[in-house]
Amino acid sequence: KAIHNKEMLNHFAHLGLGCDVASVGEYRLVQDSGFRKITTTSPYYSRDSMRTFVENDIVMDLDSIDQLNDFVEMGYSKEVGLRIAIPIPEEMDTIATFGLDSRFGIDFYESKDELIRLKETYDLAISNLHIHTGQSTGASFQFKLKYLLEIASQIDTIKTINLGGGLFYLFHNREETRKLFKEMNLLIRNWENVHGRKLEFIFEPGGALLAGNGYLISEIVSKKVHKKRNVTMLQCDTSFWNLSPWIRSNPIFLHRSDEVDRVVFVGNTLFEGDSLSDFKEYEVPKVKKGDKVLFPAFGAYALTNARRFNRLNLPNQYVLIDGEIHSLEEEIRGEPFHSI
Repeated sequence: KAIHNKEMLNHFAHLGLGCDVASVGEYRLVQDSGFRKITTTSPYYSRDSMRTFVENDIVMDLDSIDQLNDFVEMGYSKEVGLRIAIPIPEEMDTIATFGLDSRFGIDFYESKDELIRLKETYDLAISNLHIHTGQSTGASFQFKLKYLLEIASQIDTIKTINLGGGLFYLFHNREETRKLFKEMNLLIRNWENVHGRKLEFIFEPGGALLAGNGYLISEIVSKKVHKKRNVTMLQCDTSFWNLSPWIRSNPIFLHRSDEVDRVVFVGNTLFEGDSLSDFKEYEVPKVKKGDKVLFPAFGAYALTNARRFNRLNLPNQYVLIDGEIHSLEEEIRGEPFHSI
């Protein structure tokens, strides 16, 4: 979900990784890439989508009891997964954690009786538990694991626990993260010894792998002062709104200057809110029209989330391979690379 670039997807498949998809459209994009494992979760699957995943031996992690009822009524398969809502304690919750605020997932204990009824009526095998609830701190990540292990204790058909993404925080202190994973590993091993069965664990570090990579390169096409904000607006030739309002970036200029500008970066659409980081102000080397600027951390989600507001073209994509720049757009069209 973090990237729809076919060449990059092929690269990650070559590394032996797996892939999570949110739709049949995303599945079609990756099905021939050679990923070791493909999983899927979504708040909604049409019956045709369910049929496609079942016919390709991909177990869906369903988001609601209603979707689970749709699935069992089709009678195609006995195996299914559940996306679980995690009641993260208030003291562990943050603005980025999406605990009780999350709209996704099944409340296991609230839905337990219905799940048991469906399991017994349809001989259903619930094989996967899947979560994805914003960013994880060390404490909330361990809480999520314990919560899912407790559910797995009550469902003897569980084979896989997918701990989802939201792993940016774990880069903050790598020593603490290594300690955390050792503690979690011990919890898992103890659980497996008590219950006499092994579990498979999946992580989805799509953004964590890609967000720190990838640069948006833009040109400053004009400067003017915003009188109310008392700040210089640098007009870029690219729309931040069209690419992704999620992205926060610290711009890099390739020139030096003893003078400093206090600026905001604005995009090239007719939307007032088209700005980098919600009109965040930056202090940058003195800028002139025509200067180039690099915006890092545009590797994940940018073109995946892109829109064509004002029917403006989206940026071309390039990759640096062995010192040469190659166009990825041509590879997407099925044509060979050429160096530029």
